[in-house]
Amino acid sequence: MKPISKSKTGRHSSSMPKKGDRRIYLSPPNVGEEESGSLRDVIQSGWVAPVGPQLNVFEEGLESKFPGKRVLALSSGTSALHLALILSGVSDGDEVLVGSFTFAAAVNVVHYERAIPVFLDSECDTWNIDPNLLLEYLKSHTAPKAVIVTHLFGVPAKVDELRKICKHYGIKMIEDAAEALGSKYQGRFLGGFGDYGVLSFNGNKIITTGGGGALVVGEEGYDRALHLATQANKGVFDYDHHEVGFNYRLSNVLAGVGVAQLKKLDAFVKKKRSVFAYYNAHLSQDLFELPKEPDESLCNRWLTTPLIRVEGITPLTIIQFLDKQNIESRALWRPLHLHKAYEKARFYGSGVCEKIYSEGLCLPSGTQLSDEELDYIVDQVHRAVSS
Repeated sequence: MKPISKSKTGRHSSSMPKKGDRRIYLSPPNVGEEESGSLRDVIQSGWVAPVGPQLNVFEEGLESKFPGKRVLALSSGTSALHLALILSGVSDGDEVLVGSFTFAAAVNVVHYERAIPVFLDSECDTWNIDPNLLLEYLKSHTAPKAVIVTHLFGVPAKVDELRKICKHYGIKMIEDAAEALGSKYQGRFLGGFGDYGVLSFNGNKIITTGGGGALVVGEEGYDRALHLATQANKGVFDYDHHEVGFNYRLSNVLAGVGVAQLKKLDAFVKKKRSVFAYYNAHLSQDLFELPKEPDESLCNRWLTTPLIRVEGITPLTIIQFLDKQNIESRALWRPLHLHKAYEKARFYGSGVCEKIYSEGLCLPSGTQLSDEELDYIVDQVHRAVSS
């Protein structure tokens, strides 16, 4: 192994954290006194329930990001995806197109409704669903009920092209912005462009409620979404269920955390972008390639995801090396058509997402990372490829 006397920024490696010190996690939550105070206020108020004033405040704060839309805070991003499918009219036997390069929730919800997922490949620029491939598919197949468009790792998909195609073919566009809160396209927040938008507040997302998500929906669909999310009860003074509903509402307690976190969103995006810029400046450009920011876009840089440009070095090589140095890193999402659980689903494409998956990894991107920790990570990544 080659000795490294200095980091890429010129500081001596001896000043960096050593193995056995505090572990550097991939994307840990960043919570403090504001969240603690908000939780105390909620508990002292007695509103420990799936309704309450903090839930209203949280939803109103989110709605301010999406003019003309309503926001329904839910127990997870997955529940928001599920409701979006139901509101899109998806049912038994209907086809739903899903970008293969994303998290499993996007296809699991299709199975919830006993619908049929069809996986589409990525395009090289953003790694998101390929508009040309979508158009090609629709020209030769029966139109599906819906398309789930993910903004992978906070990078905006080609929104305008995808919207035009979906509108032309009469297909509902479900915008999966679970990783993209704070990212913008043409100055507008992602999640507000589709017929329905989905947000996530899982512990590793840019803001968190300790779990949770939200559905971004037009005024005309809001009452229906709320009805389904609260067990579909039609009774007023008794219980009267005419259809199956779901226990999907976010609790007022967790919403209290969300209220405090939402105030920090801009600062968190700024920090995430700063972390990305640090890696971009200090990872050797001969060894790694970082995804560029698309035109007319602002990426929240939820995770920094370099592609490896070193022959014989795989993502797993680096991931395992970093783990021994007490640094958490991860592979990119395994394309869904490569999972055993979904092996019977059709895949339409040429394997672009498979190639990206084989070359990339996720580096620590937390909003509390110090320059010293970032320098240590960069040093260890370079050691991993030179050992």
